[in-house]
Amino acid sequence: MDKVNRARRQVGVWRTTAVILGITTLGLVVAVVFLATRERTQPSQSIPTCGATASARKNPNSVDLSEPSRPGPFHDLTKHEMRQLRTFLEKHPTIHAVPAESATVNQSYIYMMDLFPANKSDVLAYLDGGKPQPSRLARVIMYRGDLEPPVVEEYACGPLPDVQNCDLIISDKRRNPIEFSLRPIGLLEYKAIFETVLTEVDAKIGYILRESYGTSYIDCKPSDCFKFYPSPVATNLVKDINKRRLWLWADYPVEYYVLHPVDFGVLAQLDGSNPKNFVIDKLWYHGKLYNSVDELIVFYNSSGPSEKSHISRHTYNPSVFSSLNLRGSPQPEEPLRPPTQVEPDGKRYSLKDRKVTYLGWSFNFRMSALTGPSLYDIRFKGERIAYELGLAEIAVFYSGYNSLHRITDFVDSGALIGTHSKSLVPGGDCPESATFINQTFSGQAVDEPVELVRSFCLFENNNGYPLRRHLSYSHYEGAFYGGMLDSVLTLRSVVTVVNYDYVFDFMFHQNGVVETRVMSTGYIFPSFYTREESPYGFKIEDNIIGNIHHHLFHFKADIDIHGTSNRYEILNISAETVELRQQPGQNYHQIRYDKILKQTEKDALYKFNFETPKYHVVHNEARKTNFDEIKAFRIALNGMSKQLLPEGVDNEVALPWARHQLVVTKHKDNEQVSSSPYAMWDSFNPVTDFTKFYEDDENIVDQDLVFWINLGLHHIPHTEDLPLTPTPGNHLTFFLLPYNYFTECPSVVSRDHIRIQHKDTDKPELGVQVDRNGNSYETCSLPSVAQQYEELLEENPDVVLQSRKDMGIF
Repeated sequence: MDKVNRARRQVGVWRTTAVILGITTLGLVVAVVFLATRERTQPSQSIPTCGATASARKNPNSVDLSEPSRPGPFHDLTKHEMRQLRTFLEKHPTIHAVPAESATVNQSYIYMMDLFPANKSDVLAYLDGGKPQPSRLARVIMYRGDLEPPVVEEYACGPLPDVQNCDLIISDKRRNPIEFSLRPIGLLEYKAIFETVLTEVDAKIGYILRESYGTSYIDCKPSDCFKFYPSPVATNLVKDINKRRLWLWADYPVEYYVLHPVDFGVLAQLDGSNPKNFVIDKLWYHGKLYNSVDELIVFYNSSGPSEKSHISRHTYNPSVFSSLNLRGSPQPEEPLRPPTQVEPDGKRYSLKDRKVTYLGWSFNFRMSALTGPSLYDIRFKGERIAYELGLAEIAVFYSGYNSLHRITDFVDSGALIGTHSKSLVPGGDCPESATFINQTFSGQAVDEPVELVRSFCLFENNNGYPLRRHLSYSHYEGAFYGGMLDSVLTLRSVVTVVNYDYVFDFMFHQNGVVETRVMSTGYIFPSFYTREESPYGFKIEDNIIGNIHHHLFHFKADIDIHGTSNRYEILNISAETVELRQQPGQNYHQIRYDKILKQTEKDALYKFNFETPKYHVVHNEARKTNFDEIKAFRIALNGMSKQLLPEGVDNEVALPWARHQLVVTKHKDNEQVSSSPYAMWDSFNPVTDFTKFYEDDENIVDQDLVFWINLGLHHIPHTEDLPLTPTPGNHLTFFLLPYNYFTECPSVVSRDHIRIQHKDTDKPELGVQVDRNGNSYETCSLPSVAQQYEELLEENPDVVLQSRKDMGIF
């Protein structure tokens, strides 16, 4: 029994020991899991966050986003300047602007404030000659609905911030005041249209709309009411500069509404400044144009069901073809985040007062409310390459069978291009490592300046391909490797004008190249499908056809190579026949180039032709290379398209800048922009006629030259443009390329270069060594930018979507 008891006691001890070991093991497993989880969610203190390492702390670059108290000549209007200016205009004895929050169409109110750039000669005297900074001025567009007849007035007001005077801008290039009918459409007019025209539509034919489409504009839940898509009718089509007409096309309020049209539209008559006089002019219903409401009512009441339009009311669901919800089988099957970029040693650029410096580059930037992004005083290694580089205009011309698409020709400065760049999303629009920059504008319906969050993003990114490289693998070829990836600094803005989104990039390469790029995305603008629409697009959904259209983008490049005395020369490339010397008497064909100096503005007009390839170069004749060759920059155009419409007819008159792919003019301070905010309506007698910039045919040899660059593409939408048009294939670019400007590629100084060679060229068997020029590979964890962004949205959702307040801006 004692042996049995001893055995039982031993078994008990072993069981107890086993239980203790099991509990201990389980505890260790839990601890390991906890630590591992903690390590995944909370980086170890021994692993620094990328960009916060010791080397990053030594990094001299910094980002300062504060608004300067003494802005420079290129800086946009500050909040303080806008407040001071608004106060001055409201107290002015003849302008007497009414406060924005109480303004109506028939009063005097501020439509827009923008920087009025100082004369170039005065700015250069300040930048290069030590002269005082020229006074800062504001350009103000006033809607004078209080005058008879009503007009639009443009003023130059200054000096800022303590405004003393507002004077009408007088120029021989454009008239001022401007006819009231040409004004860009704004928030107050939209409000008046709802209260007058659309109320009349609902009162007179609301029953037709409800029977045909299940809803109307008025007396319906906001989530059910029609939205309308506006399309201006330019004055050359009505042959009267004082007539103002606007098509209002009906769409169901489904994400996204332009992809859910019905076969109905209203042509509104908006003459004068009294909204009580806004009325219905014509209507489009079920494939037919009606000259009056009464005509439509008579037709509808006397017609059978087959002659009427019948469409089931569209309602939203997450899987509707036009929504941006994830649908289908997710890829990848398990959540795996996409590649991302980090700045392991911090940012290699600095930013203060809207001036950027980066690896030899420096430039200032701004966002014009009218024309969008522009850069100024672009320098590389201290030498100015361009005084100004920026967007001048966007246009989209549509085609179609129906009355609206047939005349829809948008010229987007009339929609205040710059104010539509906002709410850029990290990880969606820009790398998460980017610096996001706000922009302030004057609002149309609020008195306080409106700060739009994240209008720009600034980032350095790796393009993923070499800037330059060579591999000499064999001993015979030298046995070495040298190369560097193309890391560039990019300033980006994304402009959303109703349905289309345009991505504008200004990119700075380490070899002295400036690249300007535009990509189009967003929603197409389709029309309701009928058989008659077939020549103008493909049927891509049950009720819509993707109408053919032409995107056009105009840029201004004020290039200064070694000063303002420049020449524009083309290098014409052609074929020639020569003798094949080793076979006397036998011909051989090759290509050559010939230099041609362009003498005058008309001589320099350029339309692309595949039969006459050429280089476009800009240089200063007084500065040559060591070999007595031109020391120049080359303009390379990648993304040209031909405007096919006849010149001087219909709405083509509104964009004569699209007739040529390149125009060169002598710089003039009164030729600031190639278009105007009135161009969308004004094809009868354009306020700004770009042909006048070159019709005087001035000499352009050894002059201060401005290059006007036209990019574009024709778009015939297809099913893969649903829900959004993708950017691949829609990249339009032009480059400013150094051309004999440097003695060698300036990127030879970059530490990004990697060289690999043998440790001992006489003993290759000892292996190779890698020289990274001091750059190291420290281990670091990713910063939680996405989490920070989502926390920001919790605090202030208006950063990305209008949620809690109306800022008085689209």
